[in-house]
Amino acid sequence: MERQERRDLQAFFFLFGLGIMCLAPRLPDIKANLDVSTTYFGFLMSSGSIGALAAHITMGHIVHRLGVYKVLIFAATATYTTVGILIELKNPEFYLLVNIICGFSWASYHIAINAQALHRQSETGTQIIPMLHGLWSAGAVTTAFIALLISNSVSLNWHIYPLIATVYILKLRAINRSRPLLLQGNEVTEADEVVTFKKMISSFSIDWVVSLGFLCALMLEVSIGDWATILARQEFGVNKSLAVIPYFLFMGAMIMGRLGYHRFKGDRSDKEIVQPFAVMGGTIFLTSLGLSLQLKETNLALAFTIFCVGFFLCGIGISFIGPLFFGYASARSDKPGGVAVAELGALNQVLTFIGRGVISVVAGVTTLPIAMTIPGVMLIFVAFFVAAASQPKK
Repeated sequence: MERQERRDLQAFFFLFGLGIMCLAPRLPDIKANLDVSTTYFGFLMSSGSIGALAAHITMGHIVHRLGVYKVLIFAATATYTTVGILIELKNPEFYLLVNIICGFSWASYHIAINAQALHRQSETGTQIIPMLHGLWSAGAVTTAFIALLISNSVSLNWHIYPLIATVYILKLRAINRSRPLLLQGNEVTEADEVVTFKKMISSFSIDWVVSLGFLCALMLEVSIGDWATILARQEFGVNKSLAVIPYFLFMGAMIMGRLGYHRFKGDRSDKEIVQPFAVMGGTIFLTSLGLSLQLKETNLALAFTIFCVGFFLCGIGISFIGPLFFGYASARSDKPGGVAVAELGALNQVLTFIGRGVISVVAGVTTLPIAMTIPGVMLIFVAFFVAAASQPKK
């Protein structure tokens, strides 16, 4: 792989994380704009999964029919247009509609860049998916760091608009520069030449072992993206900037784990690495959450420190697990990489929507810390799925 191609492929993932996660640190401001309850806000955030599900059902086939370039241009434009609209809305019903469109857009981009990455990984024989997902995390933690610096002094609009405009311009440059190297629409197989919606649905298949393992691997990451800043502010009473620290540490740990995975892995199998790290990550998260809440009344500084350290350590434990399931899905399927990723993502959107809904309801009925124990326990269960997912599908 030439240096410029590698840099542009890395830019696709880094800028994706930087742009799409820019709202996560400012969710308390968006919740305040909408003036809704915690439970209702949880469902509004989850509504993006509806659009993402539609994208995962259809866009895997469309990427291989039309090519990666066209999908990337459409998806990038639609994503940042909708993000810009979301921060202005005060009506929950409008927010619901726009968030669904945003979900469809970012999921389309996600499918396209992973199809390109799997295509080049297959051609070069070098596993690049964990590294690229590490760069996605780097983009996400960069946007969290920006929020950490400016949240207390810069309004939501002046934070988000310049950021998404810059990301969009840089994306278009990388996409256009890479156009000759992107997966072309005419590279589809003869059987895929005529792609209808009926064919997309009828050919859809589910690998439950990979799908459930993927859900358990990602649910904590999703939940921390949704609730980390709100949890820090509600439970520990810290200001906007300090509330970003746990999320910032978690994502920073994920970058370290993903970028350093191959050096750490050595000659050991994925199973030998994933199982102890999944159990460690889930256990540390649950322990630090419980201990910090017990200590907050007597020593708030120590409690928040334990809370932050727990997020950092569980980030290392969870870091490389999710990306490996993309490889499992592709290896266990006889379909093109983009379609395999899309099918995995489609079911995951349904399951994640249900999971986020359950967490929102539990948070409303009990407390947010109790609700956050659910994804912590799910991470531990990854150890039971990875052994089966690493085997060929029967």
